[in-house]
Amino acid sequence: MALSLVTSIASAQTPEQKARDLMEKFKPTLVVVTVKGKIITKTSGNPLPAKEQQRRTLGITMRDDGLICVSNTAIDAAVGLEGQKAQIDTTVVTIQAAKTEFTDIELSYGDQSVLKGKVVHQDRDADIAFILPDQASARVLNKKFDMVDLKQFIPAEPADQVVGLSRSSSVFGYMPTLVMGRITGVYKKDRTYYVNTAGNSQGMPIFTLDGRPIGITVVRVVDGRPTGILATLSAGSIQIMSSMVGR
Repeated sequence: MALSLVTSIASAQTPEQKARDLMEKFKPTLVVVTVKGKIITKTSGNPLPAKEQQRRTLGITMRDDGLICVSNTAIDAAVGLEGQKAQIDTTVVTIQAAKTEFTDIELSYGDQSVLKGKVVHQDRDADIAFILPDQASARVLNKKFDMVDLKQFIPAEPADQVVGLSRSSSVFGYMPTLVMGRITGVYKKDRTYYVNTAGNSQGMPIFTLDGRPIGITVVRVVDGRPTGILATLSAGSIQIMSSMVGR
């Protein structure tokens, strides 16, 4: 009778309670990533001034060595600049090539620990980048990395209810936040993308209500140019890309 009661209570858990439990479980995996870098260009004339820029975004720990996945365009402002016009004083030039040289990467975790990191792989077309925390510093801190296991990926279908996780701005102390939504469409071509109402900012991981990862929210890149349209890239695709990153 007691076992039956426990089972009944668990099955009666509301979607909202499941979402809160999911946020509590995975909030240690949500990392605030602060990146500094300079855009180096080649143009039809003189190169553009290489001014240092700073960007901040959400990263997700996806491996036990702390490997973090982010939306590439959230950290790399050089994506899509090729072919664009720019003005230097009174001269208009065409940007022929552009890349970001990262000068500093800071990783801030929910337990207040901070580590330096390094971009170890970028896939511009998929809008995915991987950042590896400094392993020596992690050992000094005896840092243990909570992670989202993307191998637990499960495909989703239109109308499925999902949960997106993120962190707020510094105004609210980067507290963990959640968004409940639904899958509205599935785009399958070179990669699988989930259009949904939960992934409303770059880097957000999207989960089923039972905690299975669906993917990470990115900007759709078409013909080398960011479209500004968000979608969730399949966790299966990201898992395959991460296999190219050595330990």
